Amino acid sequence: MVLRIARSHRWLIALIWAAAIVAGGRAEALAQTVVARKFRETPLAPMSDELRASSIVSADARHIAYIRRTDSGEAAVFDGREEPAYDQLAALAFSPDGKHRAYAARRGSSWRVVVNGREQPEFDRVGPPVFAPGSKRLAYVARPKGTESRVVVEAPGGNGKPYEEIFEGALTFSPDGARLAYGALRDGRWYVVDQGREFGPYDYLGSATGLVFSPDGKRLAWAALTGKQWRLVVEGEAGPAYDNLAEVVFSGDGRRIAYAAQRGDQWMAVVDNAEGPPHRAIAEGMMAFSPGGGWLAYVAQTDEQWQIIVGRQRWKSFDSVRQILFSPDNKRLAGVVVSGGAELVVVNNREGRIFDRVGGGTLAFSPDGSRLGYIAKAGRNTFAVVEGARLPRYDMAGYLTFSPNGRAVYAATRGEKAFTVVEDQEAAHHYQEIWTSPNAKLNFDDPQRFHYLGLKQGQIFLVEEELSR
Repeated sequence: MVLRIARSHRWLIALIWAAAIVAGGRAEALAQTVVARKFRETPLAPMSDELRASSIVSADARHIAYIRRTDSGEAAVFDGREEPAYDQLAALAFSPDGKHRAYAARRGSSWRVVVNGREQPEFDRVGPPVFAPGSKRLAYVARPKGTESRVVVEAPGGNGKPYEEIFEGALTFSPDGARLAYGALRDGRWYVVDQGREFGPYDYLGSATGLVFSPDGKRLAWAALTGKQWRLVVEGEAGPAYDNLAEVVFSGDGRRIAYAAQRGDQWMAVVDNAEGPPHRAIAEGMMAFSPGGGWLAYVAQTDEQWQIIVGRQRWKSFDSVRQILFSPDNKRLAGVVVSGGAELVVVNNREGRIFDRVGGGTLAFSPDGSRLGYIAKAGRNTFAVVEGARLPRYDMAGYLTFSPNGRAVYAATRGEKAFTVVEDQEAAHHYQEIWTSPNAKLNFDDPQRFHYLGLKQGQIFLVEEELSR
């Protein structure tokens, strides 16, 4: 049996390796202490290979849902409670707080969205239901019967204006949930619709940027094409023209904005409309402001090599860079890099230990920024590394996070057992698999308690653990 620490069907966690890499590296033999940690199990739902294909985990990692085939069709099952069957189901969703549920359901030729067990109006087609942050609003795209138009529907509430198409079917809520924005096509021209207000028309909208709200929800940015030129538009005001745009980010306070822009065969980072130096390329998904907003970091290619750039400082060049992360205290920037087939973490341009693999996406800082951890692999062993020191070796490891008071906590497997580890102390209770939310971290409720989902004997449990003080 191949053990998977975490997965609901759509989130295969790249930070855990099931296959051994046989090359270089020696893991030190560290003593593992097994502790009878306090824990509580709450059974949620039965689980089988057939059910896991449609399963989803809520953002708070306290709930699970899936679709079960019945004699009369398909039924949604939320935490083991089965709802009425329909001919076909799709797009199961939990609200961010896990208290509400929704999905798309077909009966005959008609589709509707079902919210908390209540059917919404019928349409020819409906898109996936999207909950707003804060969980107080829900919207979806629908095609009314007998038409080719698309409308955006809020539930409960009314339909929005009809359009020929909704851009990529995507709906974007602001972080505070107060604003809902999307792209829409009418008479062959594109508009951005923000709380009913239309901006445009444009020839096209940017897929690489999408619609991006500032963290405070007060500013909305998008890339718009007019003629052959792209411009970044912020709250309706267009910036300079470029050949292409990508990767829009706001600072934490929403006051600053940066994006990647192309002119000719060169790319540059544009910060508050000031252009940076030219590069061959800028990496997607690796542009970020420091927590205080004073520095922009991004990854750029020069010749065949890639560099982390912070402000005006260029770091050493590597074959590739797979993640960057600022510490919460604004004092450190870490990056996962690849050099000559080996992988390592660079902190403030200083190289750390070399491993066969370092999990891209596994970098994590403690809340006060004093400790940095990640998951690495050497030979057949996988382990957590905290401040440069290897923790115990396992077959697989992942979901590394830090407790509010700075302790390293993660999941691991040995043989056919999956369990949690606090620093070097293994929990004595085991599961076949450990699952968590799409953010791929263990979830803390307070400095002493965290939770996750555990699979054993064909049953999913909500597992709540308590750490010793």
